[in-house]
Order: sequence, then structure tokens, then C-alpha cells
Amino acid sequence: MDLHLTDKAAVVTGGNKGLGAATAHRLAAEGARLCLTARDGDQLAAAAREIEMAHGGACATVAADLTEAGGADTVAAHAVETLGRIDILVNCAGASQGGRFWEIPDHVWQESLDLKFMGTVRMIRAVIPHMRAQGSGRIVTVVGNTGRQPNPRMLPGAAANAGLLAVTAGLAQEVAADGIVVLAVNPGPTRTERWNGLMASLAEQSGRTVAEVEGDFLREIPMDRLGEPDEIARIVTFLASDAAGYATGTSLTADGGWTKAIA
Repeated sequence: MDLHLTDKAAVVTGGNKGLGAATAHRLAAEGARLCLTARDGDQLAAAAREIEMAHGGACATVAADLTEAGGADTVAAHAVETLGRIDILVNCAGASQGGRFWEIPDHVWQESLDLKFMGTVRMIRAVIPHMRAQGSGRIVTVVGNTGRQPNPRMLPGAAANAGLLAVTAGLAQEVAADGIVVLAVNPGPTRTERWNGLMASLAEQSGRTVAEVEGDFLREIPMDRLGEPDEIARIVTFLASDAAGYATGTSLTADGGWTKAIA
């Protein structure tokens, strides 16, 4: 299917690794022009080189900290300067630590909210004026299935995810008349660096092996496996295109059947 993304200008946060990098590759393969952002400039440059070598064309980058008030505005300004406009925003920045509720310190909750929630809010707020001025735009946030189905050992991330789902549903109503679509994707456990780090942390906290901890999650997934980054990236890319033109204010869950809900 041709998603008609050729020459579309896309900003991807967290584009240096994991689901952000996988989505950037998919968008580039569909012909989109990219501006990637993350805090680590060296990783960003390496990710951009990989995309350019794999798909051709230039891939812009801007190192920025979305936990800082001006970070998102810097990203939006750089994207407009290098790409000329912003047609698509994919929010993929932010990771959260887990653990037993009574053992999680305040700073873990705050860090989750600062980057995953507020970083996304700031980024959306920064691009909306540009999208409103051109009368179109698509915003897709990679949230997470714990926003709908919280796991007791992953509550800081679940809280941020639930907030982002509320923003997705509410904001879509506000900007629909401006031609702006707001959507979310809820991945389940997916084999990324973040997932591996979370499993290692939970294993250390519990005195168990990584395989044992991961096995607890796999038993909840009817498909009996983790997701792959490219599987999620394909969904994000579809939602970022006009092929999903009549959908807004909703989310799509891809977690191997873990979430038990009537579709």
C-alpha cells in the first residue's frame, strides 16, 4: 500500500533508538523527510546516518531536552527551518522505571512525568501553531498498553500513559476543525533497549533472573512473544498517513492480546 508520505515533513522524538528509530526508518522508507530529536546528539547523528544510508536523502537532527521549557520550541523551529513545514509529529520519547509501589522514590515518578508526559505535551504544543497555519497535521504518540491496563510493577509509566491517552482523546476534539488529527499507539512489551533495561532492573530488585521476570509478562500475552520494533513502527506509520484519515482521538493497542477488552 502506498501511504502517500513522499515529501511529508515528519518530526520524531526519541528518534535515536528503539521504537523512535524504527519508526523513523519506516517513515523514510515511505519517502518522508525527517527531523529526529533526542537528548544524545552522538546517538542521533549515528541514527541519522543509518537512515540516510538505508533510504537516501538527508535526515535532519536536533539535540534537545524536552524536560526543559524551551526544548520543544527549539525542535519545532529547527524542523521548520530544515524541512520547511511540519506535517507529522511522532512522539516516542520517554521511559519509566518500575518496581514495587512502596519502594519507588519520588524522583522516579517525577522523571516519568517530566519526560514521557510533559515532554510530549510540550512537543505537541510547539507544533500545533504550525499545523493550524497550514490547515493540516497528524500527531501520533507512542503511549503504551499500561495506560489502559496498569501493571502493578510499572505504575510510574502507567500513570504517564493514562494521562497521554486523556490528552489524545480531548485534544483531538479541540483541533479537528483545524485539520489536525491526534492519535496514539499502545504497544505491549516490545524487544527494545528500554524493555531490556526494565527487565534487568526488575530482576535485580526481586532477586530473580531476567528470564524469570520476563516469563511473568509472557504468560499474560496470548501470542506468547514480545513485539518487534518494526511491528509497532508499521502501525505508527500507517496512523501518520492519510490512509487512516477518518480516525482521530483514539488509540490502537498492539500487545499480542494482553489487553482484555471489547474492541
